[in-house]
Amino acid sequence: MSGEIVGQDQGGWISGPSISTENVLAQDVETGDRLVYDGRVVEISDIHHGLYYLRDGREQGVAIGWKAGNSSGLLFRHASDLLERVASRP
Repeated sequence: MSGEIVGQDQGGWISGPSISTENVLAQDVETGDRLVYDGRVVEISDIHHGLYYLRDGREQGVAIGWKAGNSSGLLFRHASDLLERVASRP
C-alpha cells in the first residue's frame, strides 16, 4: 500500500483531491465562473448574447469567452445548452 490519498469524483475513483461540478445553462454563466471544458478548467472572461451561426443556422445564442493559462477561446452555445460549472475546489 502506498499511503496515497484517494478521492472519489463524479466519474469514479481517482487519486488525489477532486473538484465538484454542477450543470448550468449557458444563459446563466457569469464572468468569473470556472467551467470544465475540453478536459480542463477554464475561467470565463466575457459573455455576449446575440445571433450566432449555431446548429441550425443563425440563431439566438451566447458567446462565452474563456481563458486558461496562455490559452483562450470562444464558445458559441444555445442559451439552453448545459455546461459544467466548477462548484467547489479542494
